[in-house]
Amino acid sequence: MQTSVCVDARSLEYFPVQLFAIIMGLSGFAIVFAKAYHILDFSYWFYAFILFIDTLLFLVIFTSYMLKIASYPEAVKGEINHPIKSSFMASISVSLLLLSIAYYDFAPTLSIVLWFIATPLQLFFTLVVMKYWIHNDLEVVHSNPAWFIPIVGNVLVPVVGVDAAPIFVSLFFFSLGMFFWIVLFTIMINRIIFHNPLAKKLIPTFFIFIAPPAVGFVSYLKITNGSIDMFSIFLYSIALFTLLLLLFMLRMYDVKMFFISWWAYTFPLAAITIATLLMHNIYHSTFTYIASLSLIAFLTLVVGYVALKTIQAFKAQKICISEE
Repeated sequence: MQTSVCVDARSLEYFPVQLFAIIMGLSGFAIVFAKAYHILDFSYWFYAFILFIDTLLFLVIFTSYMLKIASYPEAVKGEINHPIKSSFMASISVSLLLLSIAYYDFAPTLSIVLWFIATPLQLFFTLVVMKYWIHNDLEVVHSNPAWFIPIVGNVLVPVVGVDAAPIFVSLFFFSLGMFFWIVLFTIMINRIIFHNPLAKKLIPTFFIFIAPPAVGFVSYLKITNGSIDMFSIFLYSIALFTLLLLLFMLRMYDVKMFFISWWAYTFPLAAITIATLLMHNIYHSTFTYIASLSLIAFLTLVVGYVALKTIQAFKAQKICISEE
């Protein structure tokens, strides 16, 4: 069985779960323009157009991956039991959570339905991935920033969850995500400093370091009804410093050879942009205004460039192929 998602009908057997990172990036992009519409008076049609494209792509990618599960269960099992790809399984539930957030302004009923589907799925993937980490003989070199994906997903739950379920649910997922963010961050710093460098295709995943504190800031504001205190400022400051540090190391990033992992640039940048927009909504300062506009422009350039390279890779038949 084959799919039109992959150019020249590439086999579904090689359809990578990492493609859900596209949905994560575009959903974050749509949420940015939803916030910009409310806070900076941007056109509503920017948000609506991006959300439309995002939804279409999600339906295509999700349907294709479900066909892969039905047609090539062994290939899917191989991804679940892979030290790197296993973390991307949670990108399915994270994509649903982000779509839930993105639809909250446009169609709140659909948003709540998506949330009730995504939240238990997110808990399931977190349990599955963590069980895999504990039960398998992994090495330090197997660890990489993509391991944050199943953790960050938990921190997303309160954004809609505060309005969809009892507050305990949001506090549970927020606590889970924040605690294991610190645990994994310690592991990653040890791996990066004292062990071999990450493979070239994984270098873009460094940007995932931005996501936990940035998303944590957004969720904390939602849980506390917009409270700006030492903890919220701590989360935003860590996210902002991480962005500055990664930009300071620009020479580390190779833009010559495209990998699907380039989409790891997009969602974390969207997260810090959303956090900055929320800061501007609170402080209304010149600094937060300029920072918001600058980050929106930067994110738009990054998403546009990565999307272009992805389309070119599809046309060149470099996606949905065996990695062996």
